[in-house]
Amino acid sequence: MGNAVLDAMAAEDEGRANRQLTEQAMLSVTSMFEPPAEQATVTIDDIVAHTSLPEECVRAVVERFRLDLGTDSPIDVVEAFTSGRNPLRTRPLIVGADGRLMLPHPALNVFAVRENIEEHLKKTAPVWSQYAKHRGDLLESRTHAALERVLPGARFRRGLEYYLPASDDEAEAADPSKYTKRAEGDHLIVLDDVAIIVEDKAVALSALSRGGKAARIRTDLTGIITKAADQAGRMRDAIERDGGLRTKNEGWIDLSQIREIHTIAVSLDDLSTVLTATAELVRAGLLAEGNIPWTVSLHDLELITGLVARPAEFLLYLRRRRNPDVTVMFHAPDEMDLFLYFFEACLWVEPDPVQVRAAFPFLPEPTTAELRRYRTRNPAFLTSRTDALDQWFHTQDRDGARSALAPKPAMVPSPLAPLVDELQSRNVTGWLSIGATLLSGATDVQHKFARHGSELLDSPSPEGRSLTVPLTASVDPAEGWLFVWATHPAGADSEETDRRFRNYLRAKKHQLGLLRGVVFLYDQSTRKLLDICYDGHTGPLDAAQTAILSSLRPPSELHRSIHPNAKRPQGGTRNATRHKRKR
Repeated sequence: MGNAVLDAMAAEDEGRANRQLTEQAMLSVTSMFEPPAEQATVTIDDIVAHTSLPEECVRAVVERFRLDLGTDSPIDVVEAFTSGRNPLRTRPLIVGADGRLMLPHPALNVFAVRENIEEHLKKTAPVWSQYAKHRGDLLESRTHAALERVLPGARFRRGLEYYLPASDDEAEAADPSKYTKRAEGDHLIVLDDVAIIVEDKAVALSALSRGGKAARIRTDLTGIITKAADQAGRMRDAIERDGGLRTKNEGWIDLSQIREIHTIAVSLDDLSTVLTATAELVRAGLLAEGNIPWTVSLHDLELITGLVARPAEFLLYLRRRRNPDVTVMFHAPDEMDLFLYFFEACLWVEPDPVQVRAAFPFLPEPTTAELRRYRTRNPAFLTSRTDALDQWFHTQDRDGARSALAPKPAMVPSPLAPLVDELQSRNVTGWLSIGATLLSGATDVQHKFARHGSELLDSPSPEGRSLTVPLTASVDPAEGWLFVWATHPAGADSEETDRRFRNYLRAKKHQLGLLRGVVFLYDQSTRKLLDICYDGHTGPLDAAQTAILSSLRPPSELHRSIHPNAKRPQGGTRNATRHKRKR
């Protein structure tokens, strides 16, 4: 084809137009898309020779997957295909009158194998029940394995049976020991102050849904997405209401330390274009705005948990992905496009400054510029970002030299990565949630955070020094944090210094109404990170902490700023780089 086209072009350029050469070029192009039957088809003998399988086995497969059109004309087949009744969906193998075989497109094959064999299994109830159970067990075990990779040290519970109030009277009494309604959850994962509730859905879209029948699509999505969200939300509400769960096997599970709960719905079916349209699912009534799980296919979950370099990245993605505004501001055809954009720009959506002020009343009123910037946000359409991922995926099992040509996609490097890793290696209480919060900041803010310890140590004080930063980048008060960098003076009692800053952290949190905080305590003599003190206390203060309150600067003196809590996105939405520091 190349030679024929070049010859015809050369003749034209030289002013000697040659009709024969032109026709030959056109014919060569056409033949590439419409090859002769001998080039586009194979025989059963060809397959036997290529696979070394017995001829009877090959013939059995051909008969199982051959398309039998009966008396249908080509027009009938095309009309059926375009109306959702794809005759190739379960039988994609075309056999000509001469016995030669052709597969029109490889994208049909995997789905055809599954649906065709499932049709056969459904004819025998005991076998189908065994197969359906296997699907569920497979999904449950692989979901567990995927999450275990990114949540080391977490407590995993599977098939948890717990109790809920069965009536208004039981709900009003709020005594879990007297609840009588039994419910079940697939996975409950707890790591310090973070709980992740996962529901597995091994059911598949029906043939009618795959054919585009709107009513059946809604029914199937309700069974996969809505039911999973309701089940996960039920457990989440119980933990938030009662501070724990009364279970059938363990009795009371105390979860009063939980400050952050995420819900995930994992599907065995790949529903990429559906699962990335969270906002549309809410608009369609399939999800409630106050109960939005991260809905993801098992395949994408396994990919994502294999790509993240540290657990804090996964938690941050979970936080961002469950934000209902994300799929309003970012339109993507595939979950992996959203995730790879998260690697690039953290999937940040600027919150409504009015709602942020309502969540954190100590902040000043939003400025006109802030309100204008929020109102003028523009949605971004994310084009495919998976080329590098595809290259890595298809070379990861090959020899090292070949794999080196396809590096593993990674998050934009963070100056706080060493601190995040140290939190995990020390197994500090709250290391996962602290690390995710550190990584959430804009790149310039992360650089400032990385310098705070050194800057305090560069100007040592006999009483020690400190720097306090409230993080308020959400419309949810539960997502507020208080970060404190402090120094331990040379020669001072380390336990006294530790106690003093712990009391200060708790008192300042109480004053600002923040639920979680952390102190990074550095030693002035060695310049090393001496201690990391997490605090998630939400009750009343003791006498010593109450006494500290009167010595704190009032919240009204805080600088006007809202910490951006995100890397600056590339295109789409914009966020200001705003940062607050106050002792």
